[in-house]
Amino acid sequence: MTQPPATGLPPLYGPPTVLRFPDHRGLGLRRDPGFGFAAGTAAIPLTLPEFAAAGRSYPIVFAADAGALPLALTGLTAGRNLFVAEDGAWRAGHYVPAYLRRYPFIAVEAEAGGARLLGLDTTSALVSTDAARDGAEALFDAEGRPTERASAAMAMCEAYAREHAATEAFSAALVEHGLLVPRTAELRLTNGATDPAAEAAPSPEAAPNAVVTGFQVVDEAAFRALPGTVVAEFHTRGWLAPVVLHLAAQLSWSTLLDGAAAEQNRAA
Repeated sequence: MTQPPATGLPPLYGPPTVLRFPDHRGLGLRRDPGFGFAAGTAAIPLTLPEFAAAGRSYPIVFAADAGALPLALTGLTAGRNLFVAEDGAWRAGHYVPAYLRRYPFIAVEAEAGGARLLGLDTTSALVSTDAARDGAEALFDAEGRPTERASAAMAMCEAYAREHAATEAFSAALVEHGLLVPRTAELRLTNGATDPAAEAAPSPEAAPNAVVTGFQVVDEAAFRALPGTVVAEFHTRGWLAPVVLHLAAQLSWSTLLDGAAAEQNRAA
């Protein structure tokens, strides 16, 4: 469930369009659009600075591909995000990943290593093609200057791109040192509520309600066995804390179970 889309585009995104005036003078972002666009996404990309906040609400795992980038699990089955309500609101009291707060904007490099430009998924329902008509937040003013909304989006995209690059380096180090192992989570609910014995050995008749596959976690034994030189490198680069936060975030599977139980009760 954690595999990237076959198109090679970032999850949720259509091909990005670099914003230019006057070509896109009428474009705008709809006000208070909510997060309905993420209702079908059960795994959200994360960057390192988000681990502390995200881990309180979501299990943090690593994708089962070569990049092994970190993900916040927001659902137990593909195509269902337990944190998005029918009206598109995010479940109160839970951290909203930066990946979703950035959407539908994205930083685009005109050439490898070149300056970043502001891109936009113009196919998104969050985008208005006529901001004035729709009462949307314009991206350019009458003189063609970026509005405050566009400037804020560019700043966030720049920051996200830097944090994403740092996260790629962290994940590459985990792979290099053999710290990641594949995992499968078998989760059970009882009578629409979290089974308190979910972590105990299941009885033969207690079939799992959900089986989550296709992800990796840090092997604690391998992490503890790292040579001192590698531990020192991880310390210098600020990578020890994210490993610990990732391991602690495994306690947040209970939050997913609670969300699934609540949804089951509503459907009953």
